[in-house]
Amino acid sequence: MPLLVAAPDKFRGTATAPEIADAAARAAERAGWEAVRLPLADGGEGLLDAVGGEVRNETVDGPLGDPVEAQWRLVADDEGPTAVIEMARASGMQLVGDAAGNDPISATTRGTGQLVLAAARAGAGRIVVGCGGSATTDGGAGALEVLHDRSQLGSARLLVACDVDTPFLDAARVFGPQKGASPDQVERLTRRLSALAARY
Repeated sequence: MPLLVAAPDKFRGTATAPEIADAAARAAERAGWEAVRLPLADGGEGLLDAVGGEVRNETVDGPLGDPVEAQWRLVADDEGPTAVIEMARASGMQLVGDAAGNDPISATTRGTGQLVLAAARAGAGRIVVGCGGSATTDGGAGALEVLHDRSQLGSARLLVACDVDTPFLDAARVFGPQKGASPDQVERLTRRLSALAARY
């Protein structure tokens, strides 16, 4: 019997990875095929759904400072508990509506830092942060404010999951416009990233 492995990522604005995987698998099954559903994620929206694990909830600062409920996952594996954080859940565009509802200069990753801290306090040995779908171009400065003392992470290793290789100083030029930044704001954000890079 033919086998279909339905392993899509999301179609942003159209369907989630699980929805697409299910639709493809159902079509294959109707044709008499065996189907396996394996939704994937590129580090952005849908990462938590792709990895599974125990769901945790935290109230954190959203990208514009309002409190938001954000989920993260704690996954048991051979190396001990691994936390998986989807930056979009705490600092994402969907939390501000769209680019027109965003304030690209003020948008902060503080809530993502709060999730990282919660994961460390829960005993995660590894913390994976998926960086896609954010409303922010602060270079992680908001998260660093929360995690100002490295000892707060204990022995946890912090890892980043993303599907781009844009240089740090180009982030505002590449991603700022889709987050609502005007050309003048892009230049301002680029200067801010440059100052942050010089500091760290």
